Amino acid sequence: MASYLSIDPQTLASQYTQIDRAGKDQLLSAKSKQFTAQLNAIKKLQTSMGSFLTQLKDFRKADSSLLANTASSSSESTLAVKASGKAVAGSYDIFVQQLAQNHQLAMSFDPTAALATDGEFNIDLGGKNFSVNMAGLPANAKLSDLAAAINNHADNEGVKATVMRSGTETFLVISSEESGAANELTLGFTAGADAAGADITAALAAKQELKKAQDAIVRLGSDTAISVTSASNSLTDVIEGVTIDLVKAQAADDGPVNIKIGQDQTAIKANLQKFIDGYNGIVSSISGDTNLKNDSAARSVQSQLRAAFQGEIGGKTLYSVGLEFDRNGKLSINSDRLEKALEDDPAALEAMLTSDTGVLAKLEKAVEPYSKSYGGLLGDKQKTLQASLDLVTEKQKRHDYSMELTFKRYLSQFTQMQITIAQLESSMGQF
Repeated sequence: MASYLSIDPQTLASQYTQIDRAGKDQLLSAKSKQFTAQLNAIKKLQTSMGSFLTQLKDFRKADSSLLANTASSSSESTLAVKASGKAVAGSYDIFVQQLAQNHQLAMSFDPTAALATDGEFNIDLGGKNFSVNMAGLPANAKLSDLAAAINNHADNEGVKATVMRSGTETFLVISSEESGAANELTLGFTAGADAAGADITAALAAKQELKKAQDAIVRLGSDTAISVTSASNSLTDVIEGVTIDLVKAQAADDGPVNIKIGQDQTAIKANLQKFIDGYNGIVSSISGDTNLKNDSAARSVQSQLRAAFQGEIGGKTLYSVGLEFDRNGKLSINSDRLEKALEDDPAALEAMLTSDTGVLAKLEKAVEPYSKSYGGLLGDKQKTLQASLDLVTEKQKRHDYSMELTFKRYLSQFTQMQITIAQLESSMGQF
């Protein structure tokens, strides 16, 4: 007959405790997994909403456009051209009469001669002037010290000085940083007591103009007296939505450069597709996640987003311009209707989408309350789910503590039973 002394009280206590706790452990584990999955799904949805909101705002920036255009120049070596979505399709002739350039003056100095130790070197840039006090230069100053003093002067608003060498000559070259006739340089010197100041006066008198300060001049059309001047060689306001970068001036007998602006329908569709993908991504994340499909907050998101597309905008529906929904609630492009809308009135189409009363503005208003990390609707939902998860965690801790007491009780009982059996076996062995 096997001895009951072989019974392990700890094993028995553990087995009985496990039986007691199994049911509640399963219930709490299921609740924990449920709330964790729901919380992660809501966080993921909130991140998607935030990304979509950023995309919507980017599309609605003043310098952005859903529309896109192609631009070409008949002579890229004369001028280059870029067109934004705000440009109007058309053909334009431009004659480049003159390029804009900065002002540049050069003065020759004897590199072996000492600089004046007093006096003031005066610089005027388009009416803004400053002076370098020669007495403030280092002892035995060189021409490079004068150039550094000019460049680092507190009142210098656009003048650069540098030292250049050619054979036995050394030049102080002073340039305006910006191009244009308004950025003309005027140099002067007020001599002090040092006789070496005469060298600076002589250098100024014999200065050479390396480049003249001038504006760019272009003529519009092939036979017209209409001209446009610009301080820069990058023209951004001659043709709305078009940037013209001038490369070289033309000879008097050259023909004008032809610029062509046209719709880039491939790029327009790509821009729209980015917006559509952002919208469809949110729809898919809700419909494809069992934790969100039946969630009231997620359903509210779907409802609010879909409502932004309802009704007419500017007298037209989005369906009429090529944006339509399939039976799963996803957005898509109908190329035929979109191309016709672009052909008929591209500005009206963009207004339907990006104006303050357009669909993107409506979507932005609908998305914003759900995208906020703090105080937003999905943020509040996360707080509720986190509170529920914390409550389950606390219940699990209390349950663990209760089961620890249960284990100790079983251990005590089985240990006492083992002792009792041992005593009985010992008594029976005496007979």
